[in-house]
Order: sequence, then C-alpha cells, then structure tokens
Amino acid sequence: MDKKAMYKLSYGLFVVTARQDGFDNGCITNTVGQVTSQPNRISLTINKDNLTHEMIQNTAKFNVSVISQAADFALFKLFGFNSGRDMDKFASFSDCKRTDNDLFCITKGTNACISAKVCKAVDLGTHTMFIADVTDMQVLDDAPSSTYEYYLSNIKPKPAAVGTAPDGQTIWRCTICGYEYVGEELPDDFICPLCKHPASDFEKVSPASTDAPAEKSSDSKSTWRCTVCGYEYEGDVLPDDFECPICGVGASDFEKV
Repeated sequence: MDKKAMYKLSYGLFVVTARQDGFDNGCITNTVGQVTSQPNRISLTINKDNLTHEMIQNTAKFNVSVISQAADFALFKLFGFNSGRDMDKFASFSDCKRTDNDLFCITKGTNACISAKVCKAVDLGTHTMFIADVTDMQVLDDAPSSTYEYYLSNIKPKPAAVGTAPDGQTIWRCTICGYEYVGEELPDDFICPLCKHPASDFEKVSPASTDAPAEKSSDSKSTWRCTVCGYEYEGDVLPDDFECPICGVGASDFEKV
C-alpha cells in the first residue's frame, strides 16, 4: 500500500480562530469543508490536543480564515508551529480584525473569512469533527486560495539534505514540517512535536551507519544543524542572533556537526 496516495487528495489551508475568557487563539488546519448549502453548514475536524479544539468545544463558535497564495511562511510558523498553551499568538500580531461574533479573522495572506456556530460534534477518537452553521461570510482578497500542495512547493522552505546523525543512527524526517527524529526505529505511535502529524508522515532520510562522518560543505566550512527541525547553516561561526528559517528557534538550539 502506497501511503503517499493520500497526498493526492486536494486540501485547502485555513487559520481557525477561537476566543474564551478574553483569550484569543488560532491554529492551522486543512480540514474545513462545506457539507450542505441549505442550511449553509461547514465541517471542521481538529485534533483534541489543540487548545483551539478545547476553546471551540467550550464556546461552540469559531472563525475560518482561508489562506491564499499570497501568504508567507511567517503565518504558518506563528499559527502552525506554536501552541497557544505556551504563548499568546496574537500578542504582537496585528494583521487581524474582529468580526461580529467577537472573534479574530486574519486579514493578511488570506482571501476570505467564515464565521460559524457549532450545532453538532462528532467524536473521531483523536479528533473531533464540528458541524457548524455559517453565521457570516466576507471576501477579503482576490488572490487564489492556497492548497496544501502549493504550500509544500512554494511557501514552505526546503530543508537542506542531511546524512546520518553523528553517532551513526538513522534520521527520520517529517514530510510535513521537516522535524527530524534520530533513532534506529521510529515508534509507531510517534507524534511530530511541531505539526502533530503521526509516524506515517515520516520518511527515513538515510540508512544507519556506524562510520559515516557528518557531511561538510564543499568549501570545508563548518556546518551547524538545528536540533529541532534539522535545518543546516554553513559557516565557520554561527551568529549569536541567528534564527532558524524553518522553525524559528535561536542559535542556542544549533549544534556543530
């Protein structure tokens, strides 16, 4: 069975926002779709581990901002690679506005906003599917909607190729966000700590090797590897204020290889 066949399904990309007790939060999802036109209803399927899920479950309302091809990777980093349990995503984010339901919609890198009120919830185990009545809609821009394929090809930065880990263990890379797991075997129940995708979305980067040295650049410069996502920086010195262009962590999360 070729699991990559699932990648042939067409998905849009959305920022789903919610608000509870004066706190706003949002996350990236590709699981929003219209289910009926009369009444006008949409479905949203979201991981139970997400704070946004908890807020929607408690308040029964949410907004969907449709991501367009004009979006940049910063939008995905903010709402896709961070947890609202650890940070206020809207603390320094100004590309948004309140809608009539008092929730935020994203106004930059999006082309539409849909407000919805939950009328039914379906337990799917790890996820919940919320069926919701559309209460308001607005078009924000004429830019085409971004598909998941467009994001992978045109928005998501391409991580540099890497070899085996310094101790010769195998590297498994998440095909969604680029996070790398080091180990001979990837646990079947492993969940990517960045994008929350399962082990089935990881691929083996290279076979295990006990004597393969870490790769160096062709001009013998040093290579510094991000311990969070695997991105590699080439240079004799890593700047103290350097930030990983993939996952946004600082220089302290890089190691010399």
